[in-house]
Amino acid sequence: MLVIDLDSHSRPRREDYVIAPEYEHLRPREYTDSRGNVRRIFNNKTISVLTAGERKVAIREGRAAWRAAEYDADLRYEQVKEAGIDYQFVSAGTVGMFSYIDPDPGAAFVRASNNFIYENFMKRYPKTFTGAPQLPLQDAREAMKELERCVKDLGMLTFLMPTNWNGIDIADPHWWNLYDYARDLGVRGIIVHIGSFAGPFVGKERLSVLGSDGTAGRRILSQPFEYCANVINMIFGGLLDSFPELNFAFLEAGAEFAVNLKHRIEKNVEQIGYLEDMLATPVDKYFDRFYFVVDDLLLKENGKRLTRVIEELGVDNLFFGSDYPHDDGDLDTAARVKALENIPTESKQKILGGNVLKYMGGKLAL
Repeated sequence: MLVIDLDSHSRPRREDYVIAPEYEHLRPREYTDSRGNVRRIFNNKTISVLTAGERKVAIREGRAAWRAAEYDADLRYEQVKEAGIDYQFVSAGTVGMFSYIDPDPGAAFVRASNNFIYENFMKRYPKTFTGAPQLPLQDAREAMKELERCVKDLGMLTFLMPTNWNGIDIADPHWWNLYDYARDLGVRGIIVHIGSFAGPFVGKERLSVLGSDGTAGRRILSQPFEYCANVINMIFGGLLDSFPELNFAFLEAGAEFAVNLKHRIEKNVEQIGYLEDMLATPVDKYFDRFYFVVDDLLLKENGKRLTRVIEELGVDNLFFGSDYPHDDGDLDTAARVKALENIPTESKQKILGGNVLKYMGGKLAL
């Protein structure tokens, strides 16, 4: 049974960025305070915070050793293969972290980040790892150039988009030239990841109670809020009608939020004439282009919630993503999917690998 992991991360160490001398002063740095909290700083801004409490959880769950897999390809390969994963998409750094500085250094750090994935993982284990590159979104021309390099020179097949950049939703026509270029390059699947650690998100101004910039607590609402906004804008804003070849995979927040959102869209389209007039196809057809991750919650109680999601959304738009080696990631998810007793084998194969192949347009360098 083919297993493809669409959601894994790496984190270059400070010395792993091969960067021009004029940008040396901008290298990302880490600072650990007396309480054990680790702050990652870039361009004088907090990009992420790993609290001492989160580190304790990683130790308790036996995942402390995963930290080295953020940059150690040999260790990652051993752990991934032991978990029965055949192929893994690897991203680097925090999504969008280099997109909020001047275009030239931003593009330089994005290139260094993508080169790290290629040199460290793809070149050493080409049958196991591929890249999910970032792009310098503050400059459309540089973004297109980097995407072309990643596809043509590095052999990558997709790219990461934050849910928004500077408040501009991924469905906004601001990005359509980029999507058009991606389509011409043969890209068929775009990976969507919340960028709330560094960038804005829906409701941010009212959710400071969940933590300051860089803290993980805000994802309680930032992930589903952002993804709901993306889905609405893609459906009603014309993106999906204008780019029928493109599919979008949402890496966070599971799939249950999409069930409720789909029902609300369908009910309101039936009742509100102007909404119906905005659509070229039934809502179902638009949701065929969205892919959602099977998370831990869906697998509890022998997949009871997963069964409901399959009934509501269908099995063809669900995928496996481990979120490895983050502390809350789980390489065991693939084995747990295989062990489900009430899910047909064919459906398990789709979730674990087949749907990613479909999402990518049937292309994968296996």
